[in-house]
Amino acid sequence: MHWKDFLYYQKSEKVAVTLLLILIVLTLILNLILSQHNGRDINFAQNDSLVKVFEEFQKNLRMDEGISPQDNKNNEVSQNDVKADGPVLDNYIPFPKAEKLAAGETILLNSTDTAEWKKIPGIGSSFAARIVKYQNLLGGFVSVEQLREVYGIDNEMFTRISPYIQADGNFRKLQINKQGFRELLRHPYLNYKQVQAIMNLRKKKGDISSINELSMLDEFTSEDIFRVEPYLEF
Repeated sequence: MHWKDFLYYQKSEKVAVTLLLILIVLTLILNLILSQHNGRDINFAQNDSLVKVFEEFQKNLRMDEGISPQDNKNNEVSQNDVKADGPVLDNYIPFPKAEKLAAGETILLNSTDTAEWKKIPGIGSSFAARIVKYQNLLGGFVSVEQLREVYGIDNEMFTRISPYIQADGNFRKLQINKQGFRELLRHPYLNYKQVQAIMNLRKKKGDISSINELSMLDEFTSEDIFRVEPYLEF
C-alpha cells in the first residue's frame, strides 16, 4: 500500500474526521478554561463518551452507504493477502502431468477411458473426448485406420499416434434384421435413404441373408459396403 492511500478518505469519512477534530478542539478549550479556573495544570483527560459518539456516528454513515462491517473486514483481508508482486496462493497444489507412453507401449483401440487416450503423446483432453465420442457412435472401432475419421486428426497426427494403438476387435454389431429404423440410423455409416432401403427390403422379402443383397441396392456404393460390412450381423 502506498503512503498516499492513508490520506484518502471517502466523503462520509471526511465528514466524520471533521466532526472529530471539532470535538477535540472543543474538549481542549473546555479543559483549558477549567484548568485556569481551578488554578491547576491543563488536564487532557480522555472523554470516552465523545469517542463512543463519534464511533457510532461513523458506523451509521457507513451503513447508509451500504457498507457493512463484514464488507470492511473482507476488504482488509483481501488487501493483506495481496503483495506487490501478485496474489498469494498459499494452498496452491499443481495438477500432476498426464503420464505418457514410451516407445513400444500401447493402449487398446476401443478403450473408453479418455485418461488412457491422453497417455498417447500428442493427444490431449479435446482429442481424447472426440475419439471416445466417435467410438461410441460406431459401437467401437474395427481398425486403427478409422481414427482418421475423427475431426482434427490429419495424416501427420495419425502417423504419430498410430504406433501407440493396438486393435482389439472389441466392437458391437448391428442386428440388421431386428433393429428398428431409428436404431440403424444412429450408426455413422448408414444414412436415411440407406436405412429406408433396408427396411423396404425386409418388408418385401423378409430377413436379409447377406451383405450381397445390400450391395445390389442403388443406395449403397462399393465403398459404403466395405465400411459397413464388419458392423452388420444377419
